[in-house]
Amino acid sequence: MNRDLEYYRLQPYARTFEIRTEGSERYVLYRIKEIPTIAGDGATKDEALRNLRDAFDDYIAWALDEGLEIPNAGRLVSLEPAPAVPAPKVGVGAGSMTTPATPRTVGPATRRLTGIAA
Repeated sequence: MNRDLEYYRLQPYARTFEIRTEGSERYVLYRIKEIPTIAGDGATKDEALRNLRDAFDDYIAWALDEGLEIPNAGRLVSLEPAPAVPAPKVGVGAGSMTTPATPRTVGPATRRLTGIAA
C-alpha cells in the first residue's frame, strides 16, 4: 500500500484535548497522541479539530517530502462483526414480536482526520 497523505488520514490516530484559559479567553487544544508536536486550537471544538486536521496534513506532507519516519497509529481497530446480541422485545403482551439482532463493530469507530467528529 502506498503510504501517502490519504493513507495517514485514514489511520485511527488517538486525539487528546484540553480546555485552556489565557486571561479571560478560553480555547480548546487538540493533539495527536502518537505525534504530540501536531496540535490544533480554536475557540470551539469544531474550529480546533479543523486546525488539527490542517496541521496534520502539513506535517505529514512535510515528513513525506523529507523522507522522515511517521509514527503509526497506536490504536488497533477491528471492524469484524461481533456476536449477535438479542434485541429487546417490541410490542406488549403475549403476542409481542422481537426484532432481529444486528451485528455490531468491535472497538471504537475509526476517527478519520478528513472529517470533523460531532
